[in-house]
Amino acid sequence: MTTILVTGALGVIGQHLTKELRESGYTVIGADLGIRDYNDYVRADVTAFEDLHRIGRQYDIDVVVHMAGEVGRLVGESHPQRMVYVNDVGTINVAQFCVETGARMISFSTSEVYGHLLDNDAAVTEDLLENSGSAFVTTNMYAMSKLFGEAIVKHFVDNYDLNAAVVRPFMVYGPGEAPSKWRSAMTNFVYAARQGKPLTVHKGTARAWCHVSDFVAGVKVLIEQPKSETYDAYNVGSDEYLEMEDVARTIVDVVGADPSLVDVIDPPGKFMSSRKRGNIDKLKALGYAPKIDLRAGVESVAAWQAANGF
Repeated sequence: MTTILVTGALGVIGQHLTKELRESGYTVIGADLGIRDYNDYVRADVTAFEDLHRIGRQYDIDVVVHMAGEVGRLVGESHPQRMVYVNDVGTINVAQFCVETGARMISFSTSEVYGHLLDNDAAVTEDLLENSGSAFVTTNMYAMSKLFGEAIVKHFVDNYDLNAAVVRPFMVYGPGEAPSKWRSAMTNFVYAARQGKPLTVHKGTARAWCHVSDFVAGVKVLIEQPKSETYDAYNVGSDEYLEMEDVARTIVDVVGADPSLVDVIDPPGKFMSSRKRGNIDKLKALGYAPKIDLRAGVESVAAWQAANGF
């Protein structure tokens, strides 16, 4: 039976992923910084290699899904040193752990690594970054930390026989994400609409939002692929590409809020890409097929928020 170590297991995506993998018959060991009394959970800091080494002594790990890290544009600008330290030292440690144990590594990056390559409104393919990207196309510290993290993974693949795949998530949202300024526009828009507060939309922005259940299915497809000797990155997201003004209007319609709550303003001049659209054909060729459309996804978020007191 395959044993999977999931770092960042207590995060929103981590909780959905560990649940899905366990229900699919995998043995899953969760690791995160929180203190929990679970038989299948280990408190571990990925920036401390001794924590990973301890896990390796206790369990025979076949696959590591490396999600642990500092996440988000605003977080990176507010805490840049920690963003770079956790995301990059943590990735080095996990890569070394996988080389030493022979485990396959599924490493999380971000769609933010495409930076200004997203500006022309085309669906970006994975090879566009390799052929045309650099740190100079990025727009924020989060993207820089993740782009260097990808370079670390590729270095270990090319020089230390690491078996790895990199995930570039595009606009993941869903139940479990508590609204706050650090979280996605989707969960914050749903919360604002339910509270009768304005939904502040940046003019001219568009996104392809991906429901967390679809995203988890995409990660599972990659976990189930055979080991590879090459470096491969995959966009994981949705084909449902929409103007953010239309997204906001769908949200107010779903929750029954006043359409006048949608407030369109000029976007900030820094730290973000106005358009975000990823080509997911590479993952589709492996069997990935997103199923949850925006309206159904908004309904799931609204229901979760209502059930959990938000």
